[in-house]
Amino acid sequence: MKRYPIITFFVLAYALSWWGVILYTINHDLPPVASFGPFLAALVVLAITHGKAGVLGLLKRMVRWRVGPAWYAAALGLPVAITLCAMLLNVLLGAQAPSAAELGGWSGLLPTFFILLLIPGFGGAWEEPGWRGYALPQLQTGRSALFASLILGVLIAGWHLPLMVVGQVHYSDIVTIMGAVVVFN
Repeated sequence: MKRYPIITFFVLAYALSWWGVILYTINHDLPPVASFGPFLAALVVLAITHGKAGVLGLLKRMVRWRVGPAWYAAALGLPVAITLCAMLLNVLLGAQAPSAAELGGWSGLLPTFFILLLIPGFGGAWEEPGWRGYALPQLQTGRSALFASLILGVLIAGWHLPLMVVGQVHYSDIVTIMGAVVVFN
C-alpha cells in the first residue's frame, strides 16, 4: 500500500463502493453503489501512508473556507433568487399564480438543502473528498492538470458503471462525468 498508494486508493474505492451491488440484487430499493467508498478509501490509505497527520490534513481541507462568506452566500442564494424571479416573471406575463398548496412544498426546501449541505452523505457527495481531496493531488504529481483530470474522469466514470447497468445513470453521462471532472479540477 505504501509503495502504490494511488492504485491502492482506486482499488479500495471501487471495492468499498461496489459491495452495494450485492445488497441491490436482494433489495432494489437500496443503492447499488455506496457513495462513501472513495472517501473511506482515502481515509484508509492516508492513515496507513501518512498516519493521523494525513487524515487530519484531508479533513481540515474539507472545511477550510477558500473565499469570503459573500461568495458562499451568492453561490447558495443565487439559484433561489433566479427561481423566485422566474416565478414572478411568469405571473407578471400572465401565468396563473402558484396555489398555497404548491407553495407549501417550499417550506421543506430549506431544511432539506441544509441537511444535504451539512450531511453530504445523504446527497452522495462523500465521494468527492476521495476523488478531489486525495486522488487528484496524487495524480497531479508529475502530470499536467488536464492529464490528471482525464485519468480521474475515466476512473470516476467507471466507478458509476453499476449505476449505469441498473439504469440510474445513463451511459451517455460518461461524457458529462468526464467534462465535469475536467471543468471542476
